[in-house]
Amino acid sequence: MIEVSGVTKSFGRVLAVDCVTLGVERGQAVALLGANGAGKSTLLKCILGLLDYSGVITVDGRDIKDNPKRAKSLIGYVPQEPEFYDIMTRDIVRFFASIRRVKKERIDRVLELTGLKEHELKSTTELSGGMRQRLSFAIALLSEPPVLILDEPTSNLDAQARKDFLTLVSSYKNEGKTVLFSSHRLDEVDLLADRALFMRAGKIILEAEPENLGKSLGLKVKINLTIPEHSVDRAMSLLLDGGFPGVTKNGGGLDIEIESGRRMAPIKKLIQSGIEVRDFSVDEPSMESLVKQIEANGY
Repeated sequence: MIEVSGVTKSFGRVLAVDCVTLGVERGQAVALLGANGAGKSTLLKCILGLLDYSGVITVDGRDIKDNPKRAKSLIGYVPQEPEFYDIMTRDIVRFFASIRRVKKERIDRVLELTGLKEHELKSTTELSGGMRQRLSFAIALLSEPPVLILDEPTSNLDAQARKDFLTLVSSYKNEGKTVLFSSHRLDEVDLLADRALFMRAGKIILEAEPENLGKSLGLKVKINLTIPEHSVDRAMSLLLDGGFPGVTKNGGGLDIEIESGRRMAPIKKLIQSGIEVRDFSVDEPSMESLVKQIEANGY
């Protein structure tokens, strides 16, 4: 659905994207990972036709340079920080609908899909960061595009708004649509992506399926489990005997350091043993630690 071949983009002497080649199949979700300055956003803007570049980019067989109007019509775009004028939510959706020649019924549909129907009479300045991101998503969905491109769309959202937004994107992907997104968070990749591509200095240096990324790099996460106090000692013994050596008490339960791809295994072990797991949270490795681990593995 998206084909990128030998794409290069420079800003003066700075080589932002260095001869990148990649493909995204129809119905697939692909994540671009990397530190700030790795070239993720620049590559996405090239695919969107917002920047000039050398190389070839096609969307569903349409060349972005040769057939920009048709190619761009296939893409919905959600930026990292959407900005809107101080006008009513419904009016801004109506404005973009008129540009894209979308029927009035579609406006109501996207407002409902994104949970904005009850906020449609509010000014965009009254919306929270999460709601503005939903508005950006609603606009992207107006023409029912087969491709969605997201540039770190959750980076400025709180935990609940982030969860809600990712649920919306996941629903879109489950309809068979194609998604290409950049992210700093491995949990987003685990949730949405079929493939993960890691960029550094404008190049793709590593490609892996999300479930194998942590395993191949030896990445670990810390799981914080909240369990009844009377079950803590038994739970700890069960996990230590069951092949989970990185277990410690944390006062209200247990902390477990474990390979990223096995994060649910200790929880399943406790539940199957009849121990109540009241709550849990996961401390993901930072992008900085991921970069160090990739470099340590010689990529």
